[in-house]
Amino acid sequence: MKNNLYQEFIVPFKHSFRVMRNAFLALFLFVGTTYATESYSQNMRVTVVSSGISTAQVLSEIEEQTDYLFVYDVNEVDLDRNVNVRAENRPVSEVLDEVFEGTDVDYAMEGKNIMLMKRSKKEALVSVQQTSGNTIKGVVTDANGEPIIGANIMVKGTTTGTITDFDGRFTLDVPENATLQVSYIGFVSQNVKVGAKKEIMIRLEEDAQALDEVVVIGYGTVKRRDLTGAVASVKGTEIQKNPVSNVAQALQGKLPGVNVVSQDGRPGATISVRVRGGGSITQSNEPLYVVDGFPVSDISDIPASDIESIDVLKDAASTAIYGARGANGVILVTTKGTKEGRISVSYEGYVQMKQVSKTLETLSAQDYILHNWSYAASRGTANQDAVEKYFGLGSKYGNHYADYANVKAHDYTDDVLRTAVSHSHNVNISGGSKNTKVIFSLGYIDDEGIKINSDYNRFNTSLKFQQKLAKTLTFDFDLRYSETNLNGREDVTNGKGSNVSSAYRYRPIDNPLGGVDFSEVASGFSFGIANIDDKHNPVELINDITNRSYSRSLRGSAALSWEIIKGLTARTELSLTRGSSKDSYYENGYTNGDKRANLTRGVSDGLRSVTTLNYAFNVNKQHDFSILLGNEITKSASESSKMEGRGYPERFDYETTMALIHTATSSFSAINTVNNPERTVSFFGRASYTLKDRYLFTATFRADGSSKFAPNNRWGYFPAGAFAWRLSEEPFMEDTKEWLSNLKLRLSYGTSGSDNIDSNLWRETWSSLGASNNHTPINGELGSFYRPDGLLANPDLKWETTISRNIGLDFGLFNNRLNGSLEVYWNTTKDLLMAVPVDNTTGYTYQFQNFGKTSNKGVELSVNFDVVNNGDFRFNIGAIYNYNRNKLDKLPNAEQYIYSSNWGSSSLVPKQDFMFIEGKAIGLVRGFISDGFYDVDDFIYENGQYILKEGIPDISSALTAAYKHPFSLPEGQTAFPGASKFRDVDNNGIVDLDDATCLGEVVPRHTGSFQLNFNYKNWDLSSNFNWSAGGKIYNVAAMINASGQEYDGIGAQRMQWVSEAYKIYNVNASGDLYPVTDPDELRTLNANAKYHLPYHQSGITASEWLENGSYLRLSTLTLGYSMPKKWLDKLHIEKLRIYLTGTNLFTITGYSGIDPEVNATPQGAGTFGNLRIFPTLNMDFGTYPRARTYTLGMNLTF
Repeated sequence: MKNNLYQEFIVPFKHSFRVMRNAFLALFLFVGTTYATESYSQNMRVTVVSSGISTAQVLSEIEEQTDYLFVYDVNEVDLDRNVNVRAENRPVSEVLDEVFEGTDVDYAMEGKNIMLMKRSKKEALVSVQQTSGNTIKGVVTDANGEPIIGANIMVKGTTTGTITDFDGRFTLDVPENATLQVSYIGFVSQNVKVGAKKEIMIRLEEDAQALDEVVVIGYGTVKRRDLTGAVASVKGTEIQKNPVSNVAQALQGKLPGVNVVSQDGRPGATISVRVRGGGSITQSNEPLYVVDGFPVSDISDIPASDIESIDVLKDAASTAIYGARGANGVILVTTKGTKEGRISVSYEGYVQMKQVSKTLETLSAQDYILHNWSYAASRGTANQDAVEKYFGLGSKYGNHYADYANVKAHDYTDDVLRTAVSHSHNVNISGGSKNTKVIFSLGYIDDEGIKINSDYNRFNTSLKFQQKLAKTLTFDFDLRYSETNLNGREDVTNGKGSNVSSAYRYRPIDNPLGGVDFSEVASGFSFGIANIDDKHNPVELINDITNRSYSRSLRGSAALSWEIIKGLTARTELSLTRGSSKDSYYENGYTNGDKRANLTRGVSDGLRSVTTLNYAFNVNKQHDFSILLGNEITKSASESSKMEGRGYPERFDYETTMALIHTATSSFSAINTVNNPERTVSFFGRASYTLKDRYLFTATFRADGSSKFAPNNRWGYFPAGAFAWRLSEEPFMEDTKEWLSNLKLRLSYGTSGSDNIDSNLWRETWSSLGASNNHTPINGELGSFYRPDGLLANPDLKWETTISRNIGLDFGLFNNRLNGSLEVYWNTTKDLLMAVPVDNTTGYTYQFQNFGKTSNKGVELSVNFDVVNNGDFRFNIGAIYNYNRNKLDKLPNAEQYIYSSNWGSSSLVPKQDFMFIEGKAIGLVRGFISDGFYDVDDFIYENGQYILKEGIPDISSALTAAYKHPFSLPEGQTAFPGASKFRDVDNNGIVDLDDATCLGEVVPRHTGSFQLNFNYKNWDLSSNFNWSAGGKIYNVAAMINASGQEYDGIGAQRMQWVSEAYKIYNVNASGDLYPVTDPDELRTLNANAKYHLPYHQSGITASEWLENGSYLRLSTLTLGYSMPKKWLDKLHIEKLRIYLTGTNLFTITGYSGIDPEVNATPQGAGTFGNLRIFPTLNMDFGTYPRARTYTLGMNLTF
């Protein structure tokens, strides 16, 4: 074992360490050498000879010929002003004097930095330096502790002031009790009282709605003030506040119009992201993810510390540029890029403790005994005797029922869950000169699951390199590698859920008082023996299985950018991807009695080429134009192989079985799959026009050709248009300037498509028979041939198309202290891809066709308010409200599309528990309306029989199947006291299968979040609350407990609520069980009963357990402390912040299950015929409990 451990872990780790060490060394040598080569030059002279050259071009020439860097406020320096310069080998200062002669712009030179400013500001600076008074020193930084260069520091009520230097520092003489006004473009201004302080540290927070904030859009960027579409953004610093392994989960509650639901609490859980609902029924509703311009399947392999920002494109005006891939929204992830400056090394890491936040409450030991004793008695005397003998019940077997009141029930959920510890580490190195810039990152996360034998770990590294080859030519290189390992992922594994979710059902009495072995009562327990025998211990079941998923991904891209003339830039980019995966599953013999294994390997590759031409220009300073033209070509291919076997020697362990999987003795199969290569060719364009900086117009068009669709409809065309009106800049709004900072109205309309589908949907499928099964001779010999099977070809299959309409209003009040946006949208998706049954005589069973239409209508509101922003203290509130109504507008023959979740297998009633109805939401639950239970008063008790009263409907045995009881009933009657009672929807006098009806939609219409953020000096405290209202949870876990499951229900532990169910047996003074059939005694026994008698065999979908899923959750609470800069300077540390974060700290909900935020069966789990294509939303079945976490982390920068 020691040798295996060394070979499997130590040797690879040593190799990885050597690779990491060499990578660090190479990077430092490269950057260091480059930096030395490009070091600060002492040559202060330049040559600039030109007529009619712009100020911006002069500054650029000086920066090109020297190592000077200009710092200025674009609102104070007119960069478009043309000047005549004739300077040959002249000092820089003389050139600047000539350029700014006759203007109010002056400059200050410090080292290799030149700061441009208004002349009045410089004079104020000089006058301050000459005045006497109290001298105050200070530092101005951003929220991350980075110094802010050129921040304005003014003494309130005077013209006295200064600006910060290149380290963010300032010195100022101030009068007593002075208040400093600190401001910088893009940041929220602050008033700081000086008091008796001699040194002060001021931290400015970025303006959440800063109009000059750059937003990433498709194939480019734009200032937020110039946006015409609906785009929501979040910065990487906000995402890092929620320390999770999958960064998509951290988006929850951060963006309006974006709904994030985790499958459950398991490591590597599926994260479902919906942007403004979902329009498709049978295909994916996941958004398109684009990382640094490259489309990817998800963002689970990107650490939060690598992310600069995430922008979400929500309306067609924004997404149409992605054409066939933009119907479900686009999530653009921008990772941290290269920057000029000295070498900077940062580390971000944390240690996290996780524990289960909630488990199901189960029956006490005595309640468990009574329930199973009673249920066994209803099944028959043999079953009753077995239970009595095993547990020592009744006068015959020791009369121990009363003793179980002092026995503690054992919940095996506690055995299969644990307190887990996770840790994450990320190192980032960046730096470079004006011409050469590099950033390198390295990360590792080890996420231990709270379920035993489960964990997730990821290693990732990236390298970005930018080299300026010439004045107008830039080369960019981006390389990203990640590898992930997931162990112990468990989905639904049995009829009661998973080994985790059903662990509570197993043997709650450790030492039964009957004194006999379970083998002696096996026949009486029937299939229920699995609930008490040694062969079904959930701990052993989980440890018996090794389920590992392993994936590797390498992505590289190289790009050349050429500024042909001012404003005209051409860019071409080539990207390559390579991926490999291995999924292995192994049973060591405990689960099924023999060793079983399967092994799946896959490889994939992709190529992407993008060429764009972008031209931005201005005419007469009133007409701004931006034109984008582009072409994109993508290609991808994948293949996989799977081997599966049963029956391996006892001496084989996991590693040996995987190596010799082909040596199975019972059965073996192997299959190789080569998927159809996917190709797309696209042409796109976007034109933007701004008139007088007030009226903004955008038009977008894309044409996509895809191999995923039939030749008759291979091309799709997606236009969009948008208009924005900056009302706050209108002359008639001049009187509002004092309180109205921003007001912009936006309108958009456009189309986008969805090609995230299987490439084979339009093709017919065939199956082959081997020679041993083929009795048709070909040229006298038996051979293989093909026959039609499954899918019938459709040469006319085409795109699902989404039409989006959006009205938006951006607002800012009181210098943007209160700001936000309001969006109203209406999206319709037409030409849905639906499976249609076809005549079996064709040899096929179904065909995909285009018909039907869905819609999503909604409202989004986001508000941010700086309640207090005064010096050392800041209090900020943010809130998001989303309303989305999903509707199936049109679906011919909708009644035929009833489908099944299959949670109850053959005992599920109704068999198809989901349905579609025109005019209602997608994903409707179909079942029976609960009316409680039949009470004694529903019957006439006559001659020992319970006869239903007139007008009270009976219940068909087709619903309940076997429903045992001790009562005497008239012939043909099923109902009895305590039996489940349902509504007779069709009023025919009996509740039967025809009374199955729509129980309602499950997806909530109202969702939102709010944040409370506090800052006091170096301390920060932030909280994030998420809420949902109006949704429902399909509580399958409870429905399982509501039925007897025939014989395999004997001996099973149940949820605590079963103790409040109707009872028809009781224990007499002698300690024996007897049936209660007398009406008066039944009334007394069940005076407080809340639920029906849970003995019926069927698993019935009932409205009683379609529960309200509304909740309010404290998702994250973070307390952080940033070390004072004066302490860190002595240690040569730039920034150090320590924080403590708690997640999932409490949830307020009326839901009876473990957690109201659940998505156990993601898209495409519902069965329609032999297809699994329809959504089964909000099902609580086989779920893995969600963890509560406590994280101690650190951010460190040198």
